[in-house]
Amino acid sequence: MHFHSSRPSLNVLIGTAFLLSLIACAKKENTSIAPVGAAPAAKLAAVVLNASAANAGIATTGTVLAEQQVDVQTEIAGKVIRISFPEGGPVSAGQVLVKLDDSELRAQFDKANAQLHLAEAQEMRMKEQADAGAISAQAYDQVHAELESARAQAALTQAQLDKCEIKAPFAGIAGLRKVELGAVLQSGAKITTLQDVHSYRIEFSIPENQAVDVHTGMTVRFTAAGVDGDMTASIFAIEPGVDPDTRLLKMRAHYTPSMSMKSALRPGTFASVVLSIREHSALWVPAQAMVESARGAQVWRVHEGKAELCIFQPGTRTPEAVEALQGLSAGDTVLISGLMQLKPGMSVNPEIIP
Repeated sequence: MHFHSSRPSLNVLIGTAFLLSLIACAKKENTSIAPVGAAPAAKLAAVVLNASAANAGIATTGTVLAEQQVDVQTEIAGKVIRISFPEGGPVSAGQVLVKLDDSELRAQFDKANAQLHLAEAQEMRMKEQADAGAISAQAYDQVHAELESARAQAALTQAQLDKCEIKAPFAGIAGLRKVELGAVLQSGAKITTLQDVHSYRIEFSIPENQAVDVHTGMTVRFTAAGVDGDMTASIFAIEPGVDPDTRLLKMRAHYTPSMSMKSALRPGTFASVVLSIREHSALWVPAQAMVESARGAQVWRVHEGKAELCIFQPGTRTPEAVEALQGLSAGDTVLISGLMQLKPGMSVNPEIIP
């Protein structure tokens, strides 16, 4: 007689336990794995480009010059017998500044004048004889030539005599004197300086590649050492050629100061000059958004939620921003943070910074 047990066999129990263990492990693994799908978009700071007024300019340095300035020098040698100008004071045009001893030249002048009077009298007599046919034309020509020579000699001594009085060529402010009473000067010796400070010239230079934007009549702003506030001058002269050594173009602007400014501004002073070359509407890209590469200037632009590299042509640069001449448009969203982690096509969630 055979009996069948109701308890499951050992193999069945082991198989069932193994199957349940596999199912439990699968469930545990499924709970630890994130669902498959797109990665969340990175949240990065960004700005929206808008056109705004721009004033492109050139910042350079220059020098303040007097409207007229000259070193007053002697043209002949001589001894100083009189000094007639106040050091650092005003002088008028034609005023005698220094007188040299002219005693020797005056004697020569008197001699030349005496010879001139004699030659004139002789020429007059010979002319009467020539008109009467008493002498030949050749004899008269000789006497006439002697008269012209005497006149030239008298004019020469007069010119030398005039140079003994050293005069101011224009009205202005005399500088410190370089000579003393009784000093014997050689030709070319410096007496003093003379400067006309009723108005000023501002001399400065700009790079050759920006010369095409500059013309006479343009306005420049400048500041000068020791003077508060900005001043405005107008370009009146431009050097026709660029300096081949520095590749700079030199120019001058005219400035007429107010009465209170005349005593404050001094020739030779250092000047900081700003020249506005054009006014226009521009897109300004924040400096931190620009990426320099071998391909040129680039920014990360957001297009349909994705990051893309965009090459643009930079223009005027400031410490805060770069002008975009080409390659970008108003309304473009440009990222300004997290640039190192970006890749083309990466999803981004721009947080617009006003």
